[in-house]
Amino acid sequence: MISYDMQLMVRLKDVDKQLLDLFHEGDRTQSYLVDETGYTRQYIHQRLEVLEAAGYIENIHAKSALYHLITDPRENTTNDQETDS
Repeated sequence: MISYDMQLMVRLKDVDKQLLDLFHEGDRTQSYLVDETGYTRQYIHQRLEVLEAAGYIENIHAKSALYHLITDPRENTTNDQETDS
């Protein structure tokens, strides 16, 4: 059973979308993400913490700051509303 109520609802910033796009290519280190996006290490670290707290990514190797994509919230949008005309 998937429990979405346990995840934080995060308003994705442009940087978050860039990070999620990079995670679709595979696991990434914080250093790699800094190099690829051009943002500061501190800012990327902050955004990774937000994405991790929301349950979108997981830090799978603390020493190297290697992260893994769990789910992309952009892919979890559902169109459950029916249109009655």
